[in-house]
Amino acid sequence: MQKNYHQIRYGTKDGEIQFGHLHDDNNLSSCMLRNGHSDNHYISLDVTGPEHRKNSTMCMSPGSFQVRAGLNPLIDGYTLEEGAESIGLAAAGLGDDSRPGVPAILLDAESGDVVIRAPNGRIRIEAIDVHVKASGSNNERGVLTLEGNEKIVAISQHIELDSKVSARIFSEKTVDIIGNGILDIYGGLVDIADGATKIKGSKGGSTNEVKNGASAIGAVAGAIGL
Repeated sequence: MQKNYHQIRYGTKDGEIQFGHLHDDNNLSSCMLRNGHSDNHYISLDVTGPEHRKNSTMCMSPGSFQVRAGLNPLIDGYTLEEGAESIGLAAAGLGDDSRPGVPAILLDAESGDVVIRAPNGRIRIEAIDVHVKASGSNNERGVLTLEGNEKIVAISQHIELDSKVSARIFSEKTVDIIGNGILDIYGGLVDIADGATKIKGSKGGSTNEVKNGASAIGAVAGAIGL
């Protein structure tokens, strides 16, 4: 058991601040601020513990954890009043309506992951614009993954998907492509194959069949004795 002979505490029935506090698991806190009405409501600057806890800041709250900042609103680096004036000047060709913005809240992890979890709730992100970017150092990183066990829904006036190398849409069951007004499909070379080509094949061959059905063609042909 670790012991600390230099502990000191100041407080009243409503709250306390402790220096050199030892937690129940015998880890050392250099400084801890605690709510006197709730033992599990505190902020602790921990010194010892596992790798994720050593020299860390712990905020424990039985209620919500709220951060409010940016009371002097900044949009593109301007206050609302300055931005309105600048936009008016830009419309008249007299000025620029944008400059680097000043973050109201900044979370910067110089190394390691950032984990946001809500196992019994939802995570909501709301803003005028939302920008999500994955920037990797090689061809194996820089991956943006969206995963939902039921569905992924994208709703907008316009949806644009641009790829520099390849794009693929795959479903184990059904794919619907619907244009109620106009449906344009263009390709420098268009290759379309259906299930029947697994047996008979297309005249002149098909790269699509070779890519997606070569193994299936042999299996089906062998099963029916062709």
